[in-house]
Amino acid sequence: MSQLTKNDLIVGRIYSAKRKLPCCFPPLLNDRQIIWMNGDSLKYDSPTVGFGKHYPLITVEKFLKWAKEDVTDQTTNGKWREYKR
Repeated sequence: MSQLTKNDLIVGRIYSAKRKLPCCFPPLLNDRQIIWMNGDSLKYDSPTVGFGKHYPLITVEKFLKWAKEDVTDQTTNGKWREYKR
C-alpha cells in the first residue's frame, strides 16, 4: 500500500490512523472524517472531538503524517468503526 498524498484526501471521506487507538464508550477507533479543506489546511470530525467543541483545524501535512488509509467503505450508514481487540 502506498502512502497517502494531498491529492488522495477528499472531503467527506473517513481515514484511519497509522496507530489505531480506542476512544469513547463504547470503544470506537480514532478515525477522522474530513469536513472542510482549503489549500494546505483542513478541518475534521472524529469520535475524539467532544460534543460542543470546535472541529480541529490542522495542516494537510500534519494530517498526512497521522493518516494511514481511506476507510470510508468499511463504515456502515455513516457510523464510526468500533474498536475490536
